[in-house]
Amino acid sequence: MQLSNFSRVCFNLKSMFILFFLPLLVFGANLEVFLPTRDNLTPVYLSGFTGEMRAVLESDLNRSGVAAVVPREDVLDEALFSAPFDSTLWKKEKIPFCLAAQVVGNRLQMTAFNVAQGTTKKYAPVPLERQAIHKLADAIQKDLFGEEGISSLRLIYTMRKKNLAPAPRKLDWLSEVWICDADGMNAVQVTKENSYCLCPGFMPGSATEFFYVSEKSGQSKIYRASLAKPTGELWIDLRGNQALAALRGSKIAFITDIAGRPDLFVQSLDAAGRMFGKARQLFSAPRATQASPTFSPDGKKIAFVSDKDGPPRIYVIDLDVKKATPQLLTKRNRENTSPAWSPDGTKLAYSAKVDDIRQIWIYDFATGEETALTTGPENKENPSWAPDSFHLVYNTENDEHCDLYVMHLGAKEPVHIGKGRFAAWQQR
Repeated sequence: MQLSNFSRVCFNLKSMFILFFLPLLVFGANLEVFLPTRDNLTPVYLSGFTGEMRAVLESDLNRSGVAAVVPREDVLDEALFSAPFDSTLWKKEKIPFCLAAQVVGNRLQMTAFNVAQGTTKKYAPVPLERQAIHKLADAIQKDLFGEEGISSLRLIYTMRKKNLAPAPRKLDWLSEVWICDADGMNAVQVTKENSYCLCPGFMPGSATEFFYVSEKSGQSKIYRASLAKPTGELWIDLRGNQALAALRGSKIAFITDIAGRPDLFVQSLDAAGRMFGKARQLFSAPRATQASPTFSPDGKKIAFVSDKDGPPRIYVIDLDVKKATPQLLTKRNRENTSPAWSPDGTKLAYSAKVDDIRQIWIYDFATGEETALTTGPENKENPSWAPDSFHLVYNTENDEHCDLYVMHLGAKEPVHIGKGRFAAWQQR
């Protein structure tokens, strides 16, 4: 199918290629995990303070995927604050970790006890505000379980709304870039373009610099911006339309119609992030559309969507091989879109249509198995991995609103964190 207008491919909701670029989804709520789960979360006792900030800390620990905060009891509180610390009761209760919290003024003082090892760690007092509590939760998780937490990370995403203002070239919808904490709080609108923005992502190692796609110039283009300068500057300066960017190291992959149809290209970047050399067409096929590239962690391969053999499915191609042949990855379902390669390189998350409903699936590179993560009557799309390769954010959508959910692979249900779509995690 020859496509002469890339913007229509990306933004026309009636197009068959909506599966690639702007999938319309349905609000979701009832989900069930089919992956092997961490059924035995480690009990952690948290004592000593109440209120909103306790709820934040408790929520962070419960959503870590490794810990489960047990209910408070007065007798346990008294035992925890008795001196010296006696591990007998905690061993009897089978609670291996205890957190003694005290509020002094407007600061929280925390002490962690490792019951089995008989060790204690005191943390520097932190202010009673959300971001400080998120950082404390990540520090506790690292110390007690040896795993990096995600509570202090941010998410970047887009929020859309109906365009009610008259205009010579009226868009039915407007969409802007937003950021929020990992739990959906402290949401702030970043861009104010009065246009259609989508597919944002943080620059590596930054919580302030980001890139995104916008059609504010009349064509779909990739822009770069920061929280200090949210008006994006054109980043990829090529003819035609560009969309669906993915960044890894000194390379950016994207889809462009510069050769006549939406194909997969790769552009090298210099140390300042500017275009370096010519963009390289990585893959094209007659009458086919490519979409949604995602890099492997080592930057040597790209997974992407193509309908070159019929329905859209996910393929993998080598970057360093000239005229490389893509290898089919997903075989179980016939319509697969929006792949996301996990940071540890072991898994690929994607959306697949099963019985006319789009669900999040996981491909395991070690076994080649494809496993459903979600079920239920609602469509789910656009999965994105947290740096721990254990948490995912994805969106559901209907004609009125879009909703974001965060889920860890060991949970039975996702956590609704707010409205939005095309979310991506801040990367360390």
